[in-house]
Amino acid sequence: MVTRGSTLIITCNSTSNPSPPTYTWTLPGSTIRTGASLNITDIQPSRSGQYRLLVWNSMTPSGGTSRNGTNDVIFTVDVHCMYSIIYTR
Repeated sequence: MVTRGSTLIITCNSTSNPSPPTYTWTLPGSTIRTGASLNITDIQPSRSGQYRLLVWNSMTPSGGTSRNGTNDVIFTVDVHCMYSIIYTR
């Protein structure tokens, strides 16, 4: 759960050979971002939904065919509003 108006920061750490891998984030609404960290400031409820991170790299062994290594994860982000109700008489 993330509070509306806060900053969401998610960082992926990975080890690959060869390095560096490529990071691709897919956000709700099919927005694409790249990089090892996803940073959304002033997050709003409209940003709630499923997020996907794809990490991949490519290698070509000596005398061989190019091969890709991939891994991905899908997770849900819920952005909630925090309200205070003040009752006065």
